[in-house]
Amino acid sequence: MPFSTERQDAPSPSSHAYRRLALAVMLVAPLALGGCGLFGGSDEDEAFEAIQSAAPKPCPTIGVLDGADRITVFNGSGQDLTDVIVKAEITKAVTKCEYNTDDYTISVDLAFNGGAEMGPAATSREMNLKGFLAVTRIDGTRVSKQLYDIPITFEDNSRQIRFLKSIEETVVPYTDARNGSHYEFLIGFQVTKDQLDYNKKLSTTGAK
Repeated sequence: MPFSTERQDAPSPSSHAYRRLALAVMLVAPLALGGCGLFGGSDEDEAFEAIQSAAPKPCPTIGVLDGADRITVFNGSGQDLTDVIVKAEITKAVTKCEYNTDDYTISVDLAFNGGAEMGPAATSREMNLKGFLAVTRIDGTRVSKQLYDIPITFEDNSRQIRFLKSIEETVVPYTDARNGSHYEFLIGFQVTKDQLDYNKKLSTTGAK
């Protein structure tokens, strides 16, 4: 399922079918206006409902949780630059979704990317970071939270890499009154309290 840099909505009828539907509405509307007046024409109402049902439905929004957008892993000896095993940062996230009208669920695929840098204390070029996906409603109610591995491998003679992580088919329910726009997906690294405090210190000093 391809991703773009902008949030995309659920699949809808093909562009050709959508154009045909729009043309049909343009043809039906004058007949409805002529036969039934400006308001309350049954053909006009049916045409509007057809357009409404064919229109793309909103996906849940996605964001990176503040403070969990970066992580620095130390070797346990301290927090000097020489103690850094790896540091990483998430830079962008996107979603794509599909509405299942049979059971009133939304299947959401997401992807995020970022960069990582190997520190002086690293003893291996293969590492695994922990990330999370939290699903909440727009009122702040948590729906679910899942942890995911973010494997990172530094190529020979390279201390920096870009990474991409995708998570497919996270399913949430919807109703006629509450669609995908009532959900927010939040991602980030699963940081410890010490790592979170270190991130706050970096934010205060403006350091990277």
